[in-house]
Amino acid sequence: MDSQEQTPKQRIDMAHGFMKSVIRNQIDRDNYDKEVKAKQQQGRGHIKLHPHKQKKPEIQTYVPPQRSKKESHQHIFVLEYEHKNGEIITVHVAKGDIPEEIAKNIGEKFQLSNAFIDALAQKIDEEIVKRVV
Repeated sequence: MDSQEQTPKQRIDMAHGFMKSVIRNQIDRDNYDKEVKAKQQQGRGHIKLHPHKQKKPEIQTYVPPQRSKKESHQHIFVLEYEHKNGEIITVHVAKGDIPEEIAKNIGEKFQLSNAFIDALAQKIDEEIVKRVV
């Protein structure tokens, strides 16, 4: 054991050319890193030439129509009523419309009898059912 303790331990020779190039590379990398960080610090206060310019153009995406809006305002048919005096009224009937209200509005405008208003409401209801189903 004495012979092992007396032999000097082998260490890396820092004077060797390879180690000198490694040390030089580490110093150069550290200096470069410091320069880059300094430029970034200076660049933060600098005003950009195109602050709103995007790198990529915005992609247009498909937006489907809203079903609830389309269904509630969807016209099923156009009702045209011609009175005895030749006056014509045009009403766009939609899916959610109430036939009795449409007939009542037409009846009030032309002073129609209740029996005629009820018959008109029934006919409007039939046309709505025919076209919806």
